[in-house]
Amino acid sequence: MIDVPEDFDPAAFKAIQEEVIIKFKDSNAERFKVEEGVILKVDVKNVPELKIKVFEFNTETYYKKNLKPFNTSINLHGMVPSIERTEKDIFKNVPKNKIISQTFEFNELKGKVGLFIIEMQGNGKMSRAVVKKGSLSLIAKSTPAGHVAYIIDADRKICKSERTGVWINKKFY
Repeated sequence: MIDVPEDFDPAAFKAIQEEVIIKFKDSNAERFKVEEGVILKVDVKNVPELKIKVFEFNTETYYKKNLKPFNTSINLHGMVPSIERTEKDIFKNVPKNKIISQTFEFNELKGKVGLFIIEMQGNGKMSRAVVKKGSLSLIAKSTPAGHVAYIIDADRKICKSERTGVWINKKFY
């Protein structure tokens, strides 16, 4: 026989048992190199079916339109994901009260550059992660002739294409 504490609350126990969790681990990287896939770890509880959607953003268009840093709480309603899949089998035999840590790989993002939102939904709960692939840095200095700016890629090389430049007051230089 099991001793039940006097302050045992069956309703609280049931609420804990039926709690739904989809939580990206804090240890996940936010930035990835262009040539690598994306690997994310997620804690999941009471989710028999997990829908995964990956949204790809054109950062140049976003910044031109909004003139401010990317808003991670952006409304995705009406947007079409570039990747979509459903995971069922991995949660088939998991007890309701057990949190499992699951690793998800997104090899489809190898070789891609940009900003991605990975959204996971299941059993009425939703969670999202923002992933950055590739990076650019700006080095600028004043000279007697004006300003000199260099845009450096993730491999620390100077970018030199005709599309390389900076936007200042809605003008491209």
